[in-house]
Amino acid sequence: MTDSQYGTIFLGKDEKTYGKEGTGWVDFDPDFECGGKEGTPGRQCAFETTDEHTMGLGLTGVEGRNLHVNIASFRDPLCPRTLYNMFTKATRPHNIYVRVLQQNDPEVDIPCLRGYCERMAEDNGIDIGNEEEVMKNCPYADQIFIHHIHAQEAAGPTWARGLLSKDMEEAYHRDEIKTQDFCMSTDSHMDFEPEWDVKMAVMWDDTKNEYAVLSTYVQDIEHLGEDGNGKPIHQVPHLCMVTFTSN
Repeated sequence: MTDSQYGTIFLGKDEKTYGKEGTGWVDFDPDFECGGKEGTPGRQCAFETTDEHTMGLGLTGVEGRNLHVNIASFRDPLCPRTLYNMFTKATRPHNIYVRVLQQNDPEVDIPCLRGYCERMAEDNGIDIGNEEEVMKNCPYADQIFIHHIHAQEAAGPTWARGLLSKDMEEAYHRDEIKTQDFCMSTDSHMDFEPEWDVKMAVMWDDTKNEYAVLSTYVQDIEHLGEDGNGKPIHQVPHLCMVTFTSN
């Protein structure tokens, strides 16, 4: 790999199909996304935000923009911890709104919101045995929407995320989501870097592309904040050349 102004991307390993020049690590060239350098016939760059699109907000930054997070959880005991990490490590927790599709067995599983509120109560010196006080004094609880589904009625992660998308659409029609807001989908067993919310908005702004989607395959939580066994801290794992086996 080489030091590049815009970073590098990995194109895979299949030299047999794509040839040596079409595989491996290459420098990212934003002009490639436009079809060539300035003056190239037919050049068309990715859609860049202009003042007429931002509804009076700045071209970049988080001011005036909320962050909506979707979480599909199937009987996950780590869901409360995920909410706790999300809010306590954010720079602007008051601008985060979470929708959890909770697929639990209510006779056995700890509710995600209650478990989160108990963690917050412990931080604030509130007796977690007093459920009324725990829930009444739970920070950001009014920014967390729980869509309850019995675990026996669950139909897989794609179905669950589809229901969350429907919830998002209905919220948009109720004017609870604006077109300039940020949206994120994540799992129910996650941790977060400090100031993760603002850092991700900056990364999205850096793409200079209104249609950009940030996506990654996260490492284990124990590697959070580390460089990943000697690898650059901003390098993320990729799933390449996936093979399905008989089992």
